[in-house]
Amino acid sequence: MKKYYLILAGLITVILLLIIANITLSNSMSTGGIELSQLQLKLHDLQMQNSILEEKVLSLSSYTHIASQAATLGFTPEKTQLSLSTPLPLAYNP
Repeated sequence: MKKYYLILAGLITVILLLIIANITLSNSMSTGGIELSQLQLKLHDLQMQNSILEEKVLSLSSYTHIASQAATLGFTPEKTQLSLSTPLPLAYNP
């Protein structure tokens, strides 16, 4: 009879330990959920900033913007163009 009481006490001890472990894990997961939601908000904010910066880079690197900035800085397009169909004058010394 004493053997049954020891087995019963051992089972109750194991059950209590499992209950304590379950409560501990549930508590840690609930605080982890709050941290996860905060990290997701930060990720969303960083993705928005990334898309805004990408749009700025694309607009600043467009050919029209580069051409307008070059004109603002005083660069002018070359007026003379070389043509391959008409021959260039050569100096001839007989």
